[in-house]
Amino acid sequence: MDRRPREMSERFQLLGVTILYGLGLAPLISALHGQVGLFIAGLFCLHLAAIRWPRLRPGTFVLALLTIAGGANVLDSYHSVVGQSPGTALLVTMLALKLLEARAPRDLRVLLLLFGFLLVVQFLFNESALLAAYLTALLVVDLALLLDMTIGAGRRTLRERVSVAATLAGRTVLMAAPLALLLFFFFPRLDAPLWDLGLESEQAVSGLKNWLEPGSIEELVVSGEDALRVRFDREPGIPTEAMYWRGPVLWHTDGKRWLPASRYAFPDAAPQIEPTGPDLGYLVAMEPTDQHWLIALDLPTDYPDDAVLTPDFQVLSQKPVDDFRVYRMTSAPSYRTTGLSLDEETAALALPDNVTPRMRELVGRWTVDDPPAQEVVERALRHFNREPFRYTLLPPKLGENMADSFLFETRSGFCEHYASTFALLMRIAGVPSRIVLGYLGGEYNPLSRDYVVRQSDAHAWTEVWIQERGWVRIDPTAAVAAERVDADSRLSSFGASRPVRFRVGADSGLGRALRGLRMGIDALEAGWKNWVIEFSDRKQQRMLDYLGLAHLRQYGLILLLAIGGSVVMLSWNLFLARPARTADPVQRAYELFSRRLSALGLGRRAAEGPLDYSNRIVAQRPDLAPHVEAIVRLYLRLRYAGEQDGGEQIRLQRLVDQFRPRRR
Repeated sequence: MDRRPREMSERFQLLGVTILYGLGLAPLISALHGQVGLFIAGLFCLHLAAIRWPRLRPGTFVLALLTIAGGANVLDSYHSVVGQSPGTALLVTMLALKLLEARAPRDLRVLLLLFGFLLVVQFLFNESALLAAYLTALLVVDLALLLDMTIGAGRRTLRERVSVAATLAGRTVLMAAPLALLLFFFFPRLDAPLWDLGLESEQAVSGLKNWLEPGSIEELVVSGEDALRVRFDREPGIPTEAMYWRGPVLWHTDGKRWLPASRYAFPDAAPQIEPTGPDLGYLVAMEPTDQHWLIALDLPTDYPDDAVLTPDFQVLSQKPVDDFRVYRMTSAPSYRTTGLSLDEETAALALPDNVTPRMRELVGRWTVDDPPAQEVVERALRHFNREPFRYTLLPPKLGENMADSFLFETRSGFCEHYASTFALLMRIAGVPSRIVLGYLGGEYNPLSRDYVVRQSDAHAWTEVWIQERGWVRIDPTAAVAAERVDADSRLSSFGASRPVRFRVGADSGLGRALRGLRMGIDALEAGWKNWVIEFSDRKQQRMLDYLGLAHLRQYGLILLLAIGGSVVMLSWNLFLARPARTADPVQRAYELFSRRLSALGLGRRAAEGPLDYSNRIVAQRPDLAPHVEAIVRLYLRLRYAGEQDGGEQIRLQRLVDQFRPRRR
């Protein structure tokens, strides 16, 4: 027996499994330590070379050494093999080694079964809709390869094997979909993921810090990742440039860094907000920050039950936001505040030791005629507007005294430079001030009908105390003249130094198409997070209430799943067990003719041919003879005489349709 076709088939299957694993590992490599990624890449290169030159395939001793080296590499990279990242790195390394040792078809089947673990572990690092669609496609390919190894050996052509395996794999996934949906909607929801072992993740979480120092939020400014999504209950009625999303509030400074006050620093103070316009209700979907604050539109008036409103109007949750969180808020975009405690005033006027004489001289020119606080603020803003201050995301390095260096030397910076310097100048002038960190603006997506606030919208502004108005938001960054804004700095941070860069105008056809595509993907991700990732026990209970199944609890849901699953599997079983419908119109007509006779108790016997069947029917029912003989005679001519007359086929179908025999 010639083994070449079989060897070629096995090599094709090995190559297919290798490509599948390469595609499956690609999204995961970036989440692992670079040292682990290089080791896995080396194993893949060795494996691909061994497919082309089988003599390069390592033996048992070399594989044992590589296994020890792989485990040691993970341990050296993470100093542990326990936890999300080290555990995943160890799993991926072992799968790559298993791929390297694969020789027999049995090894490939094991690898294809283990591939499911590789798919599931990806969601520990990324839960996006696009990744889910990509991994679903890989799952179909995985099933197709498994089916090909089972039924594909006898196929002659590669095209035929691929077609049959892909069709069966797609059909298998579609058959499993109803049961998967049933499990998703009705399986009792857990308070934490199944894989939550209480271990802390080593992944860095991007977000605002609870302190400020010029240069500290530069990385956030150039990050395009989502920070939160907001959907208003009604049209917000305020422009996006007026949407200030409030986060940490900073009170204390040593001249370099600004820090928040402790939660109990002002025991005599209480948040006192008087809305001067209609409130806005909205739903916030916030990315994890590993911090306690809940971002709110300035100023929040209603907040979640598990949160508190501090005297400086921060909304703080009881637990850190270490997972994607959805919460409801109400805010007053137009407001005034009342009440300033002595402790707050003292903190808002405290000065660091490094205030320079020229800083005091500058403020002295604004306060020489003892103007009210509002006039001092306006004079300071005019100073930033008229002097050659420049807005840039790539500011020069500041001197030892950052505020003094920024005011009189560099005069270049972004929001945190302006906010911190302005707050310090106000305190020198005797006007209480503090700094607020958060986000400014957002981009409206008409497809998902929500506003997307990204990390690139991170912002810092100042609040000053005006006796008649309370705490007033002042954004000194906005005072910089528009012609002095360095618009290319943001692009430079994204890679302007690369050899080739393309800019697509937003008003061009391509620009509009790309923006529409981005909005579509953004809406898809928003829906995926809202309806899939965040399908919590609360949402499940609301769904059960809507369906009239609110009385069901865990055991009731399990019983419902058992019944529903049984119905789904029984339905598929009956569907698959049904008699196959022939594609031949002549044979279909004859089968219909036989079924109508069977209804009279004249069914066709197993070994009875058409002519014998006709003779028996005529003998038992002479009244049916003309119709039966005409139909069988025409059927025999079309079926066995090789005639393919379309008109005769239509005539046969018409005769059968008209054949409506009755019982005696």
